[in-house]
Amino acid sequence: MTDGVPAQPPPARDFDGLYKTLLERHPRDALRLLCGARLGGREVVLDGPTELPRQRSLQRDKVFLVRHHDTRPADVYHVEVQVQRTDDFQERMVAYWAGLALKYRRTDHRIHQVVIWPLGGGLPGSFHRDRVRLDYPAVNVPDDLDADALLGGPLAPLALWSRKPPPDLVDRVADRIAATADVEEKIVQIEVGMLVGGSLAAEILDALQRRGMSDILEQTESGREIARRNRERGITEGHVDSMRVLLRARFGDFDDLDDLARQLAGGDHADSIARIVAGATLDDLRLIG
Repeated sequence: MTDGVPAQPPPARDFDGLYKTLLERHPRDALRLLCGARLGGREVVLDGPTELPRQRSLQRDKVFLVRHHDTRPADVYHVEVQVQRTDDFQERMVAYWAGLALKYRRTDHRIHQVVIWPLGGGLPGSFHRDRVRLDYPAVNVPDDLDADALLGGPLAPLALWSRKPPPDLVDRVADRIAATADVEEKIVQIEVGMLVGGSLAAEILDALQRRGMSDILEQTESGREIARRNRERGITEGHVDSMRVLLRARFGDFDDLDDLARQLAGGDHADSIARIVAGATLDDLRLIG
C-alpha cells in the first residue's frame, strides 16, 4: 500500500459490481458527490438504460435520468467505473455517448458522462480524433473526492482510498456502517470497504467486530473467508500444541522445541507422531519436511 492506497486491485474482487450496487442504492449521493450534480430535492431520479441498441455485448455501468420540476431539459448521467486502463476505453466512452445521443433528443436532454477510477491513476477525460472531440470528468477516488464529505453519508467506504484521510477514518467508516439500518445495505458497504485490502481492511473488520457486527460479517464474502481461515488456523495451532506436548514427553525441553513442533505439525502430522512413538531421534525428526 502506498499513501494509504493499494497499488493494484485485489484479485477476484468485483469493483464494478459493488460500486454499481452502491450507486443504485444511493443515486442522489452518487450524483452529488461523484458527478457534481446540483440536486434541490424535488427532482425525480430514474434508472436509465445501460444496454446499447444493437450492441448487447457493450454495456454502460450506470445511467441515471434526472427530471426536473420545471422546464429545464432532463439530465442524463452516465457513470462508468473503471479500475484499470485499457487501450479501447476512450473509444468505448464515445460509443456510449453516441448511444445516449441517439436515444435522447438534444432539445429535451443534456448528457453528462463521468468516469470513476476507484484506485486512481485514470486516463484523462478527453478524446480527440480527426474532427471528433469528447470531454468528460475523470474522478480519481484517492485524489479527487473529499473524505469528510464521503464520511457524512452512505458512500463512506470510498473514503478508505483517500490519500488525505482524517485520523479517525476507520472508526468513522465503521460507525457509518453500524448506523445503517438495512442489513443488505450493511453487507454492500462492508464488501466495498473490504476491497481496500491489506491492514486497512483488517482494521475495519476489527472495528466492526467491536461494534457487535459479527453476525453481519458472517453474511459477507469477506467474513466467510475470515471464518474459514480462522478454522484452518485453529486446526493448525491444535496440531502444533499436540506435537509440542509429545516432543516434550519424549525428549524433555530443548532449544528448538517450538520450531520443531511447528515444522512437524505443518507436514504429515500423523506420520510425525508415528515416527516419534517408534523411537525416531531428534536429528531424524529435524530432517523431516
